[in-house]
Amino acid sequence: MLRIKTMKKVFIFCLYFLILMTLQSKEKQPDWVSDYRSIYDEKTYLAQKGTGDSAEKSKTDAVGTLARYFQMSVNANLTTTLTSITSGNDISESTHVMDEVKVQSEVQFFALEYTEPWFNKKEKKWYCIAYINRNNAWTQYKPQIDSAKKTFYLLLENSERENDFFLKLRDLKSVWIQGQELLRKLEYGRILTPMDEASYQNERDKISQIPALFEECKGRCSVYIQANHDYNRMISLAISTAFNNCGFRIVKTKEDANYMADIVVDDNMAGENPLSIQPVIDLKVISKTEKTVYSYEANALEKSVGYTLESAQKKAYSKLSKEVEDSVKEHLTRVFKL
Repeated sequence: MLRIKTMKKVFIFCLYFLILMTLQSKEKQPDWVSDYRSIYDEKTYLAQKGTGDSAEKSKTDAVGTLARYFQMSVNANLTTTLTSITSGNDISESTHVMDEVKVQSEVQFFALEYTEPWFNKKEKKWYCIAYINRNNAWTQYKPQIDSAKKTFYLLLENSERENDFFLKLRDLKSVWIQGQELLRKLEYGRILTPMDEASYQNERDKISQIPALFEECKGRCSVYIQANHDYNRMISLAISTAFNNCGFRIVKTKEDANYMADIVVDDNMAGENPLSIQPVIDLKVISKTEKTVYSYEANALEKSVGYTLESAQKKAYSKLSKEVEDSVKEHLTRVFKL
């Protein structure tokens, strides 16, 4: 009797298990698996489908695909915008496409949601949709655009108050950098809701005017170079080349200059027969109002030895002039070139 009861329990358990498996096998496939665009239409949503061998991996794949779409679109649109703005100007673009490994961590999402991952038993694969409601995302994202816009106008107003051309260039460089950041945010916003982003056209127009303002300002920065002490004018020529390569106009007389590049060289001579020198350079760009608007210092890293001052200077200045030219050019580019 006990045996019959036991067999009955086993039979009931097997029957229950069989019914459960049958029901699961007939589980309906969600509509979004085969045609997610019909569920998450492009007018209302941004959506991407992901797959994986686990539920979590399908979610990761979906959001990764969505992130790459954002990053590629933002970079492509921003590059096009900057090319249009900077065409005809000696300006290098600073856009770049991120390594795919970094994309997901670099792209910031708003109003991001997921479907419940679904497992396809036949394919042995999980499916998931990562989606964003455009209007909800815009509502959350807009404060970031407005914050970048506020900073842009503060910097622009600061540059407009500056009367010195050299210092105005420095300020306009900051405006340009912030303008590019604002453009990046606008391109992101344009992906979300193009109609809402279009209300920022005035900001785009303001940013597009910066390169012309910058070049006009630089054209007023005529520079005369003088040095108190310079072997064969090596340092003067090096600094003149650096300024010229960065777009500054070098003039031959003080009367034609708005700025004086005053170079002071100290050989730091020591000893005799032989003697040694280790030159130190102090450069100051001074306006007509005797205001220092740019400064730079450099020194030879090692001593140069010779039995005459000229022989020691020949060794030291040949090496130092090249180092100074490269260093000044790099520094000027960082501060006074878009």
